[in-house]
Amino acid sequence: MPSTSHKTSNATKIRFAKLFDTWHSCDNAYLRLVRQWGISLNTVWALEYLNDHIDGVEPAILANDTHMLRQTITVVLNDLEERGYLKREFHATDRRKKIIRLTKSGLAFAQKVLTAINAAELEAASSLTEEEQELLLKLSKRFCAAFDKRVTDICENS
Repeated sequence: MPSTSHKTSNATKIRFAKLFDTWHSCDNAYLRLVRQWGISLNTVWALEYLNDHIDGVEPAILANDTHMLRQTITVVLNDLEERGYLKREFHATDRRKKIIRLTKSGLAFAQKVLTAINAAELEAASSLTEEEQELLLKLSKRFCAAFDKRVTDICENS
């Protein structure tokens, strides 16, 4: 007869497979939403960050703060610049660096995209009670912190 920990382990694997399927389904919904504007989720994260930093930011800081590779940020920024939504300017004190900021049309585009996403998220959240929302947040934070710790341990020991 299998041990209890083996049963728990299999049950946990099944639950987390279902959880990850759910996350993938949610990611898919986000992708369907942003495809109407011909953008990626990486672009949404960049737009959100740039919308919150209207005075501009260095590309390296944007990449770091959004947890994206610099190469990914370069692709996103090039696309936004080609659309007229972004401008690159020289840094005030270091001419080797660039500062990026949204143009007026870029700010309007960011607002349109972010408002639509936020409205969909809030409507979906309203399907949960306040207590369920708090529980979801609490459990998500606990899982993510534990996962981050485990990943850190693995990376430090490799």
